[in-house]
Amino acid sequence: MNSRKRSVVLYVLAAFLAACAAFAAAGFAAESARAETAEEITQSGADFISSAPQTETTYRAGSGTLTYIPAPQEGGAAQIVFDNAEIESGAYVNYWSQNRSYAAVAARGDVELVLKGESKLYLRPSGSTRALLFYDSNVTVTGDGSLSVGFRSESTKNLNAYPMEVIADNDVPTDDAAYAGSGNFELKSGTLTLNGKGGTGQGCLTVNNRIAVSGGTLQTLGQMAGVYSPYGDIEITGGEVRAENFNVYGLYARRGSVSIGGDAEVTVSSAARSSAIGISGGNMGSGSPDTQSGGNVYIRGGNTAIEVPYIGVFVQYVGDTESGKIEIEGGTFSVNVTEGTQNIGAALYAQGAEADVVVRGGTIGAVAGGSNGQATFGIYADRFLQVEGGSVRAGAENTDAAGSSFGVNAEEGAYVTGGSLTAHGGTSAIGALAPHCGQGVYVQAASDAAGENTVGYDEQKFDSYKYLNLEYKAVISVSVTPATASAERGKTLQFTAEVLGEGSFDTSVGWKISGASDPATKIDGNGMLTVGAGETAESFTVTAVSVFDPEKSASAVVTVLSGEPSEPGKDPSEPGQDPSEPGKDPSEPGGGLPAGAIAAIVLGAVVLVAAAAVAVWFIVKRSGKKN
Repeated sequence: MNSRKRSVVLYVLAAFLAACAAFAAAGFAAESARAETAEEITQSGADFISSAPQTETTYRAGSGTLTYIPAPQEGGAAQIVFDNAEIESGAYVNYWSQNRSYAAVAARGDVELVLKGESKLYLRPSGSTRALLFYDSNVTVTGDGSLSVGFRSESTKNLNAYPMEVIADNDVPTDDAAYAGSGNFELKSGTLTLNGKGGTGQGCLTVNNRIAVSGGTLQTLGQMAGVYSPYGDIEITGGEVRAENFNVYGLYARRGSVSIGGDAEVTVSSAARSSAIGISGGNMGSGSPDTQSGGNVYIRGGNTAIEVPYIGVFVQYVGDTESGKIEIEGGTFSVNVTEGTQNIGAALYAQGAEADVVVRGGTIGAVAGGSNGQATFGIYADRFLQVEGGSVRAGAENTDAAGSSFGVNAEEGAYVTGGSLTAHGGTSAIGALAPHCGQGVYVQAASDAAGENTVGYDEQKFDSYKYLNLEYKAVISVSVTPATASAERGKTLQFTAEVLGEGSFDTSVGWKISGASDPATKIDGNGMLTVGAGETAESFTVTAVSVFDPEKSASAVVTVLSGEPSEPGKDPSEPGQDPSEPGKDPSEPGGGLPAGAIAAIVLGAVVLVAAAAVAVWFIVKRSGKKN
């Protein structure tokens, strides 16, 4: 390279470096300016109800930031991004009907909370306070970070604390469908921890209408309820939910239903008060349907564990509403009631004239312990217990000599039409009313406290047993192989039978023949058929009958052959019957490519090589000219 060319290169390089430096300086200056002018909200909190910015705005919050991004269009959701933010509940917010509350962050309208890093909000030690307040809003939580709400001091106790509240537009009548248009919540990802301690606020997470958890982690500590919806449903289809140390309810849908399914992991536990209830789909107490509402609890999958002093799952039938059902269809579901110190203690409790407990699948454990002079129950239903599938274990004990305990008490009957029910009670396995068992229900074993085993049972003496194991056993179908067959006189033919059903029943069958003429035509217990040499019937029937359920059977028709040899030329193994004629095998000579095709391939290869050589020569020539 000559000196002139070298100088040009150096000039270009210097200009490039100068431009980079100028760009960096401008960026630094802009960042410095932004940092200097950004509002500090660590102590004041952020009130976006009174005044929401019209452009994207970032606030300093401790060592992190809070960013408000307005909704991109009318009807969309604004974004509030927590990035390692630390904020006190210092904003004094006016919302519906001039209600006032201190808040760390408050907003109106639909909002997406985006979690980055580890953010923390602090509740005020006194006064009405809601760390997160959303009015006339639908709130969605996303991101891969965490947001925790609590008090700076462990000794702080605020009776009026609501760690997070999502409110519908209260100006809309409660019977108007538009009321459910706002006041909904969904956790999709991230970790949300809400600590209300021993306060008397309604719930750690209080949402007017629907609460949904499809991913992420939600943990609540304290308050009247962990997760509370006064008018909507609680639906958990994924993620993890932990409601702990609540005073009355873990998951509470006062006028809706609670459902758990998918791969959700749910833990509900509290010993804060002797009146604590794990999951409730209905309100307890007296009142008219206008003021007293019920709901249902559905377990459709996942893994749920409940440990509380009073009632594990409570539902209540009210009036003619669709309420008062505990329905379990799958998953693993365990309930442990530890004290039963109130007027009753029950793992599963369905109250009301049409209140039922229905199990269609899954693995269920419902155990109640008591120390009161009243009764404790594993499962209590004011109407029916219906076990249609799955495995159910219900048990109860009471350490108070004056108290009774029953594994199951269903006032109008217990039906076991599938799966199994194991019951144990300190007083008796089944309550005083004799259960009504559907057809096909069999007692595998029953024993009293002395361990005396009884095979079979007397329905009228069910309540005399302290231990019962009821298993549904039923034959669904019987099939015979082969379904149709031909056999020569004097020859044998093997048959097999398959019996399908539910439970651990006897799968054996008995064999019989109908329509045969020769007594020597017979079939043994293993399904081996022998056709008598003197059989004159053209056909007869072989039948397999279930030993467990003789009403279930299957048959096969046997055609009797003459025994004469088959006609010449009909055997497919004879010469000339092989479908693969000589010369059709592609591996045989003549099955390869034609000579013309081979020649074309060779010619194409030559042309390609020549073209490559020309291209190389052209490149070398141009390079020589440049030098």
